Formats: sequence, C-alpha cells, structure tokens
Amino acid sequence: MRRIIVMVLAMLFLLVAQVDAAQRVPLRVVQLPLKLECGMRPSSAVLDSLEKQVDQSLHVPLNGTLKAVEYIPEDECLKALDEIVSAAGKGVKAKAVVKPLAEKLQADLVVMPILTGYEQYTRMSFRWSRGIMLHSYAAVQIVGYDRQSDEVFRKGASRWFDDEYSAAGEVSQLAREAMDAALRDAAIHERVGKWKTNVK
Repeated sequence: MRRIIVMVLAMLFLLVAQVDAAQRVPLRVVQLPLKLECGMRPSSAVLDSLEKQVDQSLHVPLNGTLKAVEYIPEDECLKALDEIVSAAGKGVKAKAVVKPLAEKLQADLVVMPILTGYEQYTRMSFRWSRGIMLHSYAAVQIVGYDRQSDEVFRKGASRWFDDEYSAAGEVSQLAREAMDAALRDAAIHERVGKWKTNVK
C-alpha cells in the first residue's frame, strides 16, 4: 500500500512539474568548451574531467521535466563567438566578448572556462635524504556574463606544488582543484539556481 501511495505522489509531482514547466521561460545558457591558454597541453582524459566539472556546475536535476534551463547548442555558440571575435580583432579579451555573445544568442548566462596555467616537471633533490622533487602549477579562469544582474565576471583560481613527489601534487589534480575553486568563486551553480519563473 505504501508503495502505491509513493508512486501516486511521484506521478502527481511529475504532473505538477510538467504544468509548471509549460509556464516557465527557461534560462538560456551558453556553455563554451574549455579554452586552452597554457603551454603544456593536458591529456584528453584530463580535459574531459575538467569539462565534466563545468557540466556539473550547470546541471539542474530533472531538467528534462522541469525545462528550467535551455542549453544553446555548442556549434551555435562557437559560430557566434567566431563572428564577434572576427569583428573585434584577434587580441580581444574574453571579458569583452561574453556580453555581446549573450546579446547575439539571447542568452541569460554565458560561461567560458579557460585553462591559463598547466605545467609540471621533476628534478633531483640537492639533498641526499630526499627523493625526486615535483614542481607543478595549474590555473583556471571562469569568464562569463549574467543577464539577471547585468554582470560581466571573471573569477580565477590557481594551485601549485613544489616538494617531494606525491600523487596529490600532480598537475592534473591541481587543475581539478583550481577548476572547482573557480567555479565556486564564480557562483555558477547559484546563478543557474536563481532562474526566474515567468508565465508566458
């Protein structure tokens, strides 16, 4: 009996969510792929991992039912970005393109992740009591535009390690930590959560 009640309540919830979704104007989001502005190129596995962190920050549970967020197709975003950069010139900064990009695509939120630092090397210690020394550094910037507050933002984070070798000091791990910190500092998840419920 309890199982039937739970199933009925779940169905009612989905029905209410679908009705509510029909009345909601979704938040239109531009999520650009990770841009590399670093000398050393990460492996494809690391790049995928960093991209997934951005995906998670923009994720809305049950979005297929709630229709809370509309993710603008990546090819549309890149085409519009290329047009804006071509018009502005190659030296244009990321902060200068995110608002025009939002206007061009009628987007409410633009998120552009940039890997600005990624390096790692090892060396022998000058002290006989120590082993191989690891130097690594990673830095990330999240540049974007939030239409609700009319804010162009740029938040960055970096991590470095310079000590006896440790897996925790690998540059791939530092990059993940920096990405997490930059996304939190830019409040990406919170910005998505503040979408307005507008009746059409």
